[in-house]
Amino acid sequence: MTEDQGASSADVEQPNLDLPAPPLDPPVRNGVPKILQRIETVPDIKRDTSGITTQYIATGIVNLGAFAAGACIAWSSSALPHLISTEGPVETVLSDGFDSRPRLVLSHSAASWTASLLCLGAVFGAVPTGLISEHFGRKKTLLYLALPLVVSWIMVASSPNVYGLYVGRFVGGVAVGAFSVGIPPYVEDIAENELLPTLANFYHVHLACGVLFGYIVDLFVTGMIPSATWLSVICTTIPIAFFVAFIFLPESPAYLLSQGKYNQAKVALRYFRGIDNDVDAEYKELKERMRNNVKQKVTFKELFSTKGTVKALVVSFGLMIFQQMSGIYPVLFYAKNIFNTFTVTMNLPSAAIILGFCLVSSTYFSTMLLKKVRRRVLLVFSFTLMAISLGLLATYYHLKASQLVENNTWVPLLCLCMFVSVYASGVGPIPWLMLREIFPSNVRRRATAITAGFHWFLAFGVTKLFQNLVAKVQPGWALWYFAIICLFGTLFVYFFVPETKNRTLEEIHNEFDGIHKRRKHTHVIEVESVSET
Repeated sequence: MTEDQGASSADVEQPNLDLPAPPLDPPVRNGVPKILQRIETVPDIKRDTSGITTQYIATGIVNLGAFAAGACIAWSSSALPHLISTEGPVETVLSDGFDSRPRLVLSHSAASWTASLLCLGAVFGAVPTGLISEHFGRKKTLLYLALPLVVSWIMVASSPNVYGLYVGRFVGGVAVGAFSVGIPPYVEDIAENELLPTLANFYHVHLACGVLFGYIVDLFVTGMIPSATWLSVICTTIPIAFFVAFIFLPESPAYLLSQGKYNQAKVALRYFRGIDNDVDAEYKELKERMRNNVKQKVTFKELFSTKGTVKALVVSFGLMIFQQMSGIYPVLFYAKNIFNTFTVTMNLPSAAIILGFCLVSSTYFSTMLLKKVRRRVLLVFSFTLMAISLGLLATYYHLKASQLVENNTWVPLLCLCMFVSVYASGVGPIPWLMLREIFPSNVRRRATAITAGFHWFLAFGVTKLFQNLVAKVQPGWALWYFAIICLFGTLFVYFFVPETKNRTLEEIHNEFDGIHKRRKHTHVIEVESVSET
């Protein structure tokens, strides 16, 4: 080839920068063209080029902590009926059958403490978790929460006396409360904005699945001696599985940036976004947001210095009050006892499983409802139907006590399934969702910690006093009490809770401050053209 020919060929090979590049041929694999594109589901995480599957799988793994928390809640309903003694004081007796080892027997008072101490421990786990994760990292904080859960299950399974059972439940509650505060920020840090509403609801779905898991396990361990011990041993596998799976995920990109680990933060962000996405723009935006949060960082005391923030706290606290005072945790903690009270003739673990399935399915479908229906509408709808279902159940109890109706298995089961279903579709997830919508980003973590601590304190009080309330006024009037609370919750939402769907933080806080900006009106003047004659 001559120099002229080489020059001419070089000229031909030079791309014309003024023209768009021709489309590349799609890569061929096994004789079939394969086009890399952004799709919603990729079956193999190793070939995930969009990052969507990675975010879904990572969110599912971290929410195994929520699954473990749900199992802790269900343990009371499944195990306490095997431990409760009708003879009064706590004592140790010999178990029946081939096992002659001492078995722990609880009074009703001790059983209520055993159930409720989980929530009290959650108070002490929820409040400091935000600060701990800021210093030690989101991943490290969540990862090490598996340890107190394993310790708590071992204590519950092997405790020779009631005090060991109390300590075990309290220690497990610390982990449960910490998970409720630590998991959502990690998911928020790794999720894309378009996926965040869906991924954020994974916590509630996994929590409900954990409750259902506890009810299902009870069906298989019933008849085994000792049943409560076997139930605890099986539940121990959940935090172990969480630890093994979560240890392979990277740290939150936002935390790595806050520690000045810029290269590691970019690598972690690229891991969650996939190989076909350019993360430079998002990385710069995240870096700028972290810088602004550091400049505008506030203390717990400063949360109460702004009128808009104080009103947001009032709204979040109010929603948590009516959420917990509706009686949802007593229903979940004492499901088998409640079914026994209403003389449900079917197998009690099976009835609890039906209840748990309704909770899971409604929590799952609430993700679609939250995308299409306004928050206030869902809250009003949920509180109203919860009041109706509890009122129907209370009426059925009074009629049955007066021998005006015969025992019917499906009436109490249907009422309770309706109660947990409408709770899971609105009252359950929305107060947690609104924490991201009514608080500025620089105060959100601390506001969430305070609200979560308040949530678990209310859960402790309601769960502990439920047995006392039933003993004083009978189950029917206790149900009427919860129904009236739900009606007051409806009024609170109608008069005090702002609509947050598709609204900016400024618009929400303007409503808190009583500022209603007028819409700008465009005046159009029509000019008729008169043709010259």
